[in-house]
Amino acid sequence: MKKIFLITVWLSCFILQGYSQVTNAFKTDSTRLDSLKRTLPAAKGSDRVDLMNSIAGKTLLNAGGSPRKRIDTCLFYSGIAYKEAEKLGYKKGMAIALLSLAGVEAGMNQPVKDEATKVKDMRKALTIAQELNDYKLLGMAYAALAYMPSVRKDFNLHVDYYKKAIDYFLKAGDTLNAAEISNWFTGDYEERGEYEQAFDYAKQSVDLSKKAGTDFSMNWKQFLVQFSLESMAELYSFAGDYATAMSYIKENARYGKENNTDWDNMDLDIANLFSKMGKYDSAMAYVNRVDTNSPPGLFPGRKAALAQIYLNGTKEYEKAIPLFQSCSDTVRKYFPDSVYATARYSIYIGQAYDGLKNYPVALKYAKEGVGLAEEKQQRPILMDGYQVLSSIYHHLGKNDSAYACLMKFNAIKDSIQNKQFLLRIYNSKKDAEDEKKKAQIGLLMKDNKIKQQQLKEESLMKNFLFVFLIALVLTGIFIFRTLTLKRKNDRLQNSKQQAELQEKATRLEMQALRAQMNPHFIFNCLSSINCFILENETEKASDYLTRFSRLIRMVLNNSEKSLISLDEELKMLKLYLDMERLRFENSFDYNITYTNDVDADTALVPPLLLQPFCENAIWHGLMNKEGQGHLNITIKKENEYLNCIITDDGIGRAKARALNTGSAKKEKSMGLKITTERLSLFNQDKDLHSFYEIDDIIDSNGLMTGTKVSIKIRHKNIMEAVA
Repeated sequence: MKKIFLITVWLSCFILQGYSQVTNAFKTDSTRLDSLKRTLPAAKGSDRVDLMNSIAGKTLLNAGGSPRKRIDTCLFYSGIAYKEAEKLGYKKGMAIALLSLAGVEAGMNQPVKDEATKVKDMRKALTIAQELNDYKLLGMAYAALAYMPSVRKDFNLHVDYYKKAIDYFLKAGDTLNAAEISNWFTGDYEERGEYEQAFDYAKQSVDLSKKAGTDFSMNWKQFLVQFSLESMAELYSFAGDYATAMSYIKENARYGKENNTDWDNMDLDIANLFSKMGKYDSAMAYVNRVDTNSPPGLFPGRKAALAQIYLNGTKEYEKAIPLFQSCSDTVRKYFPDSVYATARYSIYIGQAYDGLKNYPVALKYAKEGVGLAEEKQQRPILMDGYQVLSSIYHHLGKNDSAYACLMKFNAIKDSIQNKQFLLRIYNSKKDAEDEKKKAQIGLLMKDNKIKQQQLKEESLMKNFLFVFLIALVLTGIFIFRTLTLKRKNDRLQNSKQQAELQEKATRLEMQALRAQMNPHFIFNCLSSINCFILENETEKASDYLTRFSRLIRMVLNNSEKSLISLDEELKMLKLYLDMERLRFENSFDYNITYTNDVDADTALVPPLLLQPFCENAIWHGLMNKEGQGHLNITIKKENEYLNCIITDDGIGRAKARALNTGSAKKEKSMGLKITTERLSLFNQDKDLHSFYEIDDIIDSNGLMTGTKVSIKIRHKNIMEAVA
């Protein structure tokens, strides 16, 4: 039905296409039919002939009047045009008028009267075109001949004329008409189920119509592009490639919207596609969106789509029948020669009556449809018809007839499905040709497909094994690296924990040693106070007690500190020495000095580290000396150590050992032991005697004149302690 509509418009447009002056005359008015008629009296000679041919063509496109009335008007003006052109010897005008006179009835899909005479007139027009060597006129003549009923009965001759028409239009540079004839070809092959050839011409029509220019009266090119895209969608749908079919439908809608053709609503096409896919709910949703006000003569498609849903989807046969009947009546009225549509609707009505179990009526409609389809060798409709007939005969108990129809159905089905299969390969071939600049590839045979599949599977297996091997290696590397890093982290963590434990142990040892040192020092101080009290020296005892309280406060303040500044250490040492001088009635004096490179405010030392050495010098050296004694304390920095030298001019170690009692020895050894252990921990060296030395001072006569103690204390400042 779409092809008939195209032919009608094509025939009208060709007649309207005048040459030279008629085109200009036509452009001066508004293209309305009455405007053309008003210009006719003033026209002369060949311009008058062209104008009458244009009026004849415009009459066919006029929406008013019945088809028969429009045909008669067209014949009237074409007849006058031919007679006047013949008198003038205007052969082009004669040829156009002859084609109009001979082809208008067939072009309007009306019964052709006296077809033999009309074919003779068309051949006469063809002869004129050959004499004029007018390629466009030759194309028109062959196209009109191809559509005559007698020619269409001989499909090979029909095809031959169409091919010649396309060739001549292309030689004339008229891609628009070549595109339209390609569209006709597509419809012919679709109706016969020859989808391979239909695809070829549909694609050609798309390409040609997109390249074509616009015609004189309307942008017919845009409509041809859309007709071609619709044909492509139908062909992919026949092949079962619904995704590609949908893409063409969407492209069609997009093209119509971009070019303002008023044909951008593709709801009906989408609905029909969903019906073929068996998705009837979706099909119904799109059918309900279709405009119900479309002209019934040209677009009975909404009713047909809805009837298909009722027939095959919801099985509402009583609703499907009147819709199919209405579609059939519309086609018979406006397109009586459309066997394809008429046969299809008759078969569908028969199928619906079969569903309602009204088998006699069903048989009547089905046989009518099959008869029409057999006449035109329209195999897709025949296939559906034989299937419906087989079902009806079976229900009527005529199993022999049912079996015969079933066999015919299967034969056509196999043929159609084979064509559909070839169409898929053909589509792939065409796509590959476009992508590789039309490089030739042959059809793939079954053995080649199997081999290719095997090669593909082997390639996939190799790739899989290769990827698996790489993944395995990477996994092994990852696991190995993870384990290595874990072990390394564990070792670092253990080392850190051990270092923390060691540091904690060192702190605890220092605290323990301070706890031992402080009672020892306090015991000595209290012993001195006790001596003053026993000797009834209250002032000295009070002064001593005052100094002792200050010293005890300083000791208590520093008791929780592992390190104090050297300045604080020397302050405590001075208090202690002042207390001892008071106790021994100032029998000795002392002096504390340190070099400029020693910063007493920032240097850190353990608290009460020097006191035991000074105490030892006083009690065992200076206390037993006759006369005034001297105690010197010197501090200087040597490399990373503080070197503290304590010297006294006492009686020396030998005489001191002779005078000391056992208890004094015990107290001395206890004080030195605690101090040396503290010094060793602070210096981070387990060798207890490596950081202090005690030497006798001997004069020139070889006599002992005192004692010298050298103490090495690791230099540590406040910044190191914070870090």
